[in-house]
Amino acid sequence: MACAMELAAMSCRALLWVVLAVAVVSKLHSARSFAAFVRSVRAFAVVPARRARAVGCLVVGAETAGIVLLSSPGPAAFVGFVLVGCLLAVFTLAMAVSLRRGVRVSCRCFGASAIDTGPLQLGRNGFLIVVAAIGAVGAPHGLPDAPGGLAVTIGIGLITGVTVTVLDDVSELLRDAFPVAARKGQG
Repeated sequence: MACAMELAAMSCRALLWVVLAVAVVSKLHSARSFAAFVRSVRAFAVVPARRARAVGCLVVGAETAGIVLLSSPGPAAFVGFVLVGCLLAVFTLAMAVSLRRGVRVSCRCFGASAIDTGPLQLGRNGFLIVVAAIGAVGAPHGLPDAPGGLAVTIGIGLITGVTVTVLDDVSELLRDAFPVAARKGQG
């Protein structure tokens, strides 16, 4: 059983590592991209507007810490899973509060998205919170001794992580490809 938990934790590490790496790079690849992220934080209207830049810096710092911790052996990985799970829970709560108030904001989690936040992003974050929880449960078991299984589970985590980061883009493509169905789903 421990081997299965170890493999699951490694898959979760890879998935979250990709998600966090894409998030950090998309926010920091230029001054313009970071400014756009700060504007989206401000637009959520969950923190005072004057604190949006500080919150943006805190988010990027926490995401970067998550990458480092998830890349580390032993108890650091457990701490990384907990940090990432808490960070995602805060994001999800802020998004839900904002949506409840009727505020629809383009999510800048993975770069410039034309998709406003909604049920898809809430579901994505819920999925990632579950991934962080599974990883936290499996992390204390250490690294698996099954190299073949390890390669497969890391591969699955990496592919799933990439899929999660392009979910908004795929949703936008499908919406544009099937505009009648998209309008029916809104009404």
